[in-house]
Amino acid sequence: MSISERRFDLRNRTREGHQRLDAAVGTFATRMEYRRYVAFLSSFRAAMDLMLRDVSWPRDWKWQPTSVSEALSKDAADLDLEPASPEKASVELGDESSLLGALYVLEGSTLGARVLKSRAAALGLDDAFGARHLALMANAASQWQSFLSLLDDAQDFDIDHAAQSANAVFELAMQCLDRETTVYS
Repeated sequence: MSISERRFDLRNRTREGHQRLDAAVGTFATRMEYRRYVAFLSSFRAAMDLMLRDVSWPRDWKWQPTSVSEALSKDAADLDLEPASPEKASVELGDESSLLGALYVLEGSTLGARVLKSRAAALGLDDAFGARHLALMANAASQWQSFLSLLDDAQDFDIDHAAQSANAVFELAMQCLDRETTVYS
């Protein structure tokens, strides 16, 4: 397989988890649905941030993932939500391929942020109130291109490890969403 096919191979290997998460997140047509989304995403990103904090980053990487937890905390406060409590998580991040798989999910979410940002705007939310994280993510589109360069340039890349990690991240996201769905139902 040529290196440039990695992201498409990852997309194919994670399609089911990605589609399941997108369907579960829905369109948040109301403030209540949006609050559930922010609560879920806050919990999910807090869990991922805890895991990423302990990662030994490859020395040759001049790139770091987009951090949205602080913006999410402010958005949650705007919406009168409790601070996020991270879900217990165990995603393998011990090798470069697994780390790239997890980051594929996190950085890939910036691509959908523009659509979500316009939905939030329809609810009266913006980069100053309630949707800071979406503004940050929508403006980080160049991060995706930088990430893809890392993915393409990775030596000794193991697609199976990357896909297993990416799917574990999607599963963690679903666990966080299921928990918040129970709270906001």
